[in-house]
This record gives sequence, C-alpha cells and structure tokens, in this order.
Amino acid sequence: MQRWLPYVIIFAVFLIATGTAVELYREQDQRTAPTGKLAFGKPGADPPHVRGVAKAPVALEEFGDFECFPCSLLFPVLKQVTADYGDRLSVTFREFPLDQHVHAIDGAHAAEAAGLQGHFWEMHDSLYENRLVWLKAADTRASLTSLAEKVGLDTERFTKDLDGEEVKLRMAADRARVTSLELDRTPAVYINGDRFTGALTVEGLHAAIDAALGKPK
Repeated sequence: MQRWLPYVIIFAVFLIATGTAVELYREQDQRTAPTGKLAFGKPGADPPHVRGVAKAPVALEEFGDFECFPCSLLFPVLKQVTADYGDRLSVTFREFPLDQHVHAIDGAHAAEAAGLQGHFWEMHDSLYENRLVWLKAADTRASLTSLAEKVGLDTERFTKDLDGEEVKLRMAADRARVTSLELDRTPAVYINGDRFTGALTVEGLHAAIDAALGKPK
C-alpha cells in the first residue's frame, strides 16, 4: 500500500485540478455565452429601439442613415414586412450616419432626441416620409424641429436634446457597434444575427424570415 500511495496522491491531485479547470471553463463559458439573437459585436445603444415584440422568434437589425436613399427605399419594405409577420418579428434600428452625408448626423440626432421623449419610431418614420423636405430646407434644424412638433414632441426639450449628452452617448454606442461589425455602408441588415445579403425587397426578406422561422421553401 505504501508503494502505491504516491500514485494515489498524484491521481487525486490530478482529479482535483481537472475538476477545478472544468468549473472555471464553465463559469467563463456562462459569462461569454450569447444572451440573445443580436449578441455579437459591441452591444450598441441601450435600450435599443425595437419595433414589435422584443422576444419575437425572428430579430431583424437594421443599420441605417436617414439621408441614405437606399435606406429610404427599404423603409416602406420593412413597414410591410413588419405588418406581415406581426409578433413573429422584431425590428431594431441602429444609427449609422455616413460621413459623406452632410445632414445624416442631424437626422440621427433628431431621431434619438425624439426617442428620449418616447417617440423614436414616430420621428424615424417622419424623417423618411419627409426626407426631401428636411434635406432641402434652408435651415435643417428648424425643419427637424417642425417635424418634432408634428409628432407631438416638447420642442423646447427637443432642441436641447439634439446636442445633449444622452444623445451623444447613444450615438457613440451605436457607432462602436458599427465599428465592431466592420460595416461600411447602409442599409446593413442582420436576421437572427446573420448578415442578410439578399435582395432588400418584401420577397427577399420574406424568404429569409421564413427560413429563420423554419418554414419549408
């Protein structure tokens, strides 16, 4: 027995070390495991702007620019698709104003300022529906404030929030997300965490969403 004692001790130490390593791995894995369909890259502004049921089986995330013409074409498409799928689809919007678009940052700030009053989606829709109005206005900020008034915002607070710290922090968080995903153009769309590269049409998105829902083609 004494001859085997060192081997028994070594084996016991090995088991303890292995058990400890496994437990540490499990803890680390639990900390880094994805927490949802959009859990990749930097998290972005929190809370995010979500249209629809947040825990819908299919989550679509759009990175958009209010001056971007292709984004304006996607706008009615997404409205139709959102209506078609109801509580089976959630749509999250992330701010990605492109540097080459002169007024895109003003549009993004306007949407975020409206969001601080609980009216992000109303302003989002109004910015696309009246895109040429505020883009061609002699005074962009005045035009945006007019839109804010039409969607029922406190315009005095709105004008203060346009350049306020909270809006800047949300913009920076979405920009960090954009950078982490290495995006370089708008619109960019993800469905359940996967980059969508198909046609940004009702039919194209239907096909991708149906696939995510597990429907046969």
